[in-house]
Amino acid sequence: MGRELSAAKAAKLIVLMKGAQKPILIHCKAGADRSGLASALYMAAIARVGEATAEGQLSIRFGHFSLPFIPEFAMDRTFEALEPSLGYPGS
Repeated sequence: MGRELSAAKAAKLIVLMKGAQKPILIHCKAGADRSGLASALYMAAIARVGEATAEGQLSIRFGHFSLPFIPEFAMDRTFEALEPSLGYPGS
């Protein structure tokens, strides 16, 4: 935790999730930060929901704290960096 996911690794994860048998269970050690990012990527790239809904996977509602001074904020930075490639231009 604490490191941003590269665009190449995010693309690989999206391809893996697209091809996976559904439903998909996404979970990491705590189930909030990395799982939240994976869920946000799924919602954006596969479910094709709006930006706010996808980004909402990285929220306190799901146990993710979005504070710029903690390592878990890398998940937020990753999603923000990937937004244009996910179809959310100008974000």
